[in-house]
Amino acid sequence: MLERIRAEGPLSSLDFERESGPTKDWFGAPINAVRAVLEAYARTGDLGTARRDGNHRYYDVPERLLPAEVLTPDPTLHEQLRHKMLSRYRAHGLVGATGHGEGIFEQLGPAKPDRTNPGRNAMREQLVELGELVPVDVEGVSGKRFVVRDDVALLQAPPEPPSSVAFLSPYDALVWDRRLLGSLFGFEYVWELYVAPAKRRWGWYVLPVLFRDRLVGRIEPRIDADEGSVRMLGVWWEEGFEPHRAEGFVDAMREALRAYLRFAKADRIEWPTGIRTEKRLFGTAALA
Repeated sequence: MLERIRAEGPLSSLDFERESGPTKDWFGAPINAVRAVLEAYARTGDLGTARRDGNHRYYDVPERLLPAEVLTPDPTLHEQLRHKMLSRYRAHGLVGATGHGEGIFEQLGPAKPDRTNPGRNAMREQLVELGELVPVDVEGVSGKRFVVRDDVALLQAPPEPPSSVAFLSPYDALVWDRRLLGSLFGFEYVWELYVAPAKRRWGWYVLPVLFRDRLVGRIEPRIDADEGSVRMLGVWWEEGFEPHRAEGFVDAMREALRAYLRFAKADRIEWPTGIRTEKRLFGTAALA
């Protein structure tokens, strides 16, 4: 498979003959062997994503995707691990020593006897000594937190949050640390994909709604590509938050919904029968 891609250029799983028989277990989900091999090569850096066509990803070798100066350096494993760890702190902003989040420090576990991995604690201490990480205390949040050096100025002189709305996916870095969401924002978030349907409080793919510097609610949109629409299965606002009374929220929410429609390649939102207030506030057809 790798040799074919080197010779022919970008290919997807559709370009290879699939083996018959049961699917493979890939990170807890069933997947055919061809796709598993392609994704494994992508994880090891032997392949990268050249483009997407719908749900199909086309893979190519890195030397045709990245500039030569990016591929030339040959960092040691220790340097790679340290870079990965620093990237986790850079992505989230206030990760603690343990992370308290699923997969935050994946492959950055304890030290190994062969010294190929000095261990997460040693690498964090080294980053602090180098000044790359800065420990901070956050009022109302237990445990020491760490920020990257470039973010210290933001804490010392925080900018005025923009009057905008964003919908956060379950993979967004801001929701990695569920405990931090509870202690800092007073927001409980559970990705209920792995919760039995009868026990779900909200839905299986619910998106938190961020307005300015607050998490004000959550929505459950479902894209219907055949109909060119987005069905809003549910809307839940945090206690005490009233959308029509929050200055700037209605306009910001409408703009966020427009962006979501563009992302979904849809032209209208369909609201449930029982959600009349949101339909009146935010509109339906093309959100004009």
